[in-house]
Formats: sequence, structure tokens, C-alpha cells
Amino acid sequence: MKTKRNFLIFVICYLAYTAIYIARLNLSMASPEMINAGILDSVEVGLLGSGFSVVYAFGRFINGNLGDRVAPYVMISTGLLICGISNILIGFFPPFYCIMILWMTNAFAQSMLWSSVLCIISSIYDEKKAKKMTSYMVTSVAVGNILGIIASTFIITNFGVNLAFIIPGGITLLMCTFILLTARNVKPVEFKKNHSSVLSLFSDRDIKITLLPAMLHGVMKDNISVWMTVYFVDKFSINLAQSTFFVLFIPVIGFFGRTIYPLCYKLSGEREHLVSCFGFLVCALASIPLFTGFVNPFTAALCLSLIYAAVSVINTTMLSIFPLQFAKSGNVSSVSGIMDFATYFGAGIGSFIYGFMIKHLGYSSMYFTWIVISVISLFLLKPLCKKN
Repeated sequence: MKTKRNFLIFVICYLAYTAIYIARLNLSMASPEMINAGILDSVEVGLLGSGFSVVYAFGRFINGNLGDRVAPYVMISTGLLICGISNILIGFFPPFYCIMILWMTNAFAQSMLWSSVLCIISSIYDEKKAKKMTSYMVTSVAVGNILGIIASTFIITNFGVNLAFIIPGGITLLMCTFILLTARNVKPVEFKKNHSSVLSLFSDRDIKITLLPAMLHGVMKDNISVWMTVYFVDKFSINLAQSTFFVLFIPVIGFFGRTIYPLCYKLSGEREHLVSCFGFLVCALASIPLFTGFVNPFTAALCLSLIYAAVSVINTTMLSIFPLQFAKSGNVSSVSGIMDFATYFGAGIGSFIYGFMIKHLGYSSMYFTWIVISVISLFLLKPLCKKN
């Protein structure tokens, strides 16, 4: 009975985390129509992407610390509630500054979930089982992206762009109810005697070394989602319906990247940083054709898919597997928050800069930076590969 209950909680958490990505990717899918309608322009899209990432980054830092102290179901249900309300309000298309505030509110709400999801997993499973179940949980990101693309395209095409925000908002409110019904009995994370403060964690050698590569991979991670739809529409002069095929291919391959992580980890001799190095190498090589511009929609989709899959592999190491090493001190949530802070701070910086770069220099300038930061990350992680 306990095993079935734990599995049900896991499934609900999986669906809840999938739902917030549907309520995140909707902006990317809706942005071409919103630009055409004069609701937003490309700079404002970049600002929304930047604002989301920066707020999410600081939210992960704050909520990661809170997640070691507050019952997981409280954190998750509250995040889903706020996420749902903010998306629904955006669907009424208030002035840009209101959309910006609501989108950043959505970001903070979504930042409340992941650390507490990890806490639930580490609470209902032993350490070995928890790592295995976490490798499954991270696939919810790719699934959320896939469902977000399909759902948003269908909704925009058939019912209008405003419902691309209202319906995902309703879904997250529904998942809030399910969390309250199933996860209330999961005990809060026990505060251990050897629990480290957030500030002292920054002095940990492994965390310090990993922070910069985490930030650099974050520059690529969410900016693929932010710009992929607009890129295909602008670059190849195709409409939203036509671009969906190419855009959908990216998270599908990303899902593959998430699912093969256990195999990559095993083949690397359980050297997670070596897996990340391989991921950065793929990112650098796949960015070269995009930078040169000698691509058609099919090759562009393939290159972006390879980058997304590689970033997903890197992301799994840094944000999911690595924090579980701190379970004995009760710092899983805090370390997860720190690594996510670095990742999304990098994503926020990238979105802010890329909005202006793309407007004045074109998309090739963004892809060139991906080559540079991938090479830098390879050199930064090389000592850690030897250590492993």
C-alpha cells in the first residue's frame, strides 16, 4: 500500500511539474502572434524572457532555502496556485508593464516547485532509489515542452492567442488541487544537526567549481525555448502552423537527452562532469552551422535539437543528481536552489542581451556566443573530470 501511495505522489508531482512548463512555453509559442497583433515587439519578448529567468533564478535561491524548512506540499501547491492565477490574468492582455509583472510573478511561483519535488522524492525513497526516480522526474521538463508546443499551437490556431495563457493557468490550478489531496501526508524534510547554512554552502569546493558552468549552460537552456518559434518564423518566412513541426522536434529530442542520462552516466564510469563535458562539446559543434547561417529549416531544427538534448544532459547533472549528494545534511533543496539560481541567472542575462543582439545583429550573433561559452565550460570542467 505504501509503495502504491508513493508512486501516486510521484506521478502527481510529475504531472504538476509538466504543467508549469506548459504555463511557461506558452509565451514562446504565442509571441509571433502577439508581435503581429502589436501586443509585443521583439525587444519586449526578450525583456519578458529575461525578467522570467532573473526572477526565477532569485526565486530558486530563496525558495530552495525555504524548501528545507517548509512542508513540500505547501511550497508546491502555493506555487501552482500563483502560477495559475498569473497566467489567467495575462490572457486578458493588459498593458505591457502589467504583463511583465504577471510574467515575473509566474516565474517566482514556478521557482517554488523543483526543490520541494526533490525533497518529496528523497523523503519517500532511499538514496539509490531517489536518484533513479529523479532521472525519470527530469523528463517532465521535455514532456512539458512537447505538450506546451502542441497545446499552445492548437489553442492559438483554433481559439485565439489569449486562451494560450488562460487554459494552462486552469491546468496548474487543477494540479494544485491534486497536490493538496495526495502529498499532504509527506513529512517535512527533517532538519539535520549537520545542516549547512546557505552562505556556508558557497564555500563548498564542488559547488564553487560547478557554479560558473551551471550559469553558462543556463544561457543556452531557456533561450532555445524563448527564441525557437520566432527564429523559424523570421528566418525561414514560415507561419506558426508550419513552424510547429520544426519547433516540436526540439523538445522531442530533448526528451531523448533526458532519458539517456542514466546510460551516459554509466558509460562515463559514473563521472557526471565527464557527461557534462560531452554535452558542452555537442553544443559547440551543433552551434557552428547555425552561426554560419547555411541551414534550412530541417538542418536548423536538427542542430537546435542536438543542443537542447545536450543541455538537458548537462542540466540533469547540475540541477538534479548533484543536489542529492547533500541529502545526509538535509541540504538537497538549498543546493538545488543554488544551482538553479546560477542556471537561470545565466538564462536571464542571455535573454536580456539577445533581445537587442537579434534586433540589430541577427540570430547568428546569439549562436556565436553559444560556441564561445561551450568551449569555456569545457575548460572549466576539465579538472572536475579528472577528480571524478
